[in-house]
Amino acid sequence: MLPRGASSMPPPPNPAAYFPPPRVTLPSGLEILRTYSGAVIFLEILFGTIVWILVASTRVPLPLLQGWVMFVAVTAWFLSIVFLCVFLFGYANRIAVNWNQTDFLFHGATFVFYFGAFVLQAATTSLHHFPRGFNSTTQEKILADHEYNISIAASVCISCVCIWGTEVCCKSLKP
Repeated sequence: MLPRGASSMPPPPNPAAYFPPPRVTLPSGLEILRTYSGAVIFLEILFGTIVWILVASTRVPLPLLQGWVMFVAVTAWFLSIVFLCVFLFGYANRIAVNWNQTDFLFHGATFVFYFGAFVLQAATTSLHHFPRGFNSTTQEKILADHEYNISIAASVCISCVCIWGTEVCCKSLKP
């Protein structure tokens, strides 16, 4: 017989025993550059810089569209450098975060933003043949031929970053 006030149910288990701290499978230091994720972050930094330079080197015919492209390129470039430095300097081992999930979310977010930038940059590029002023007697195009070529190169670089971001997201979903 149980004493008064006692319960036949055992006490609840300690949740710390069932939820161990997240395990970081991405290495720290220079070893991060040997992983697929580290290489893609490095390529995002490289191609983000190229996009930044290409868009900045042209006249901006549509400030709203290309302003967003520049914002994405600069912001993703900065965040990629910060994310890479977290692993290069070993801060990933000191910060209690699920880095595998964070890596997936980071690449997924950069894919979404770069894909939006790609659509806007491609839309700007496709307006190459339209005249700058519709009421103007001169037939000056929105993009000169040289700027058109630069805009194509920026679109290609952005699409490369989108493809790499998708690849990393898909690879991180596999067990």
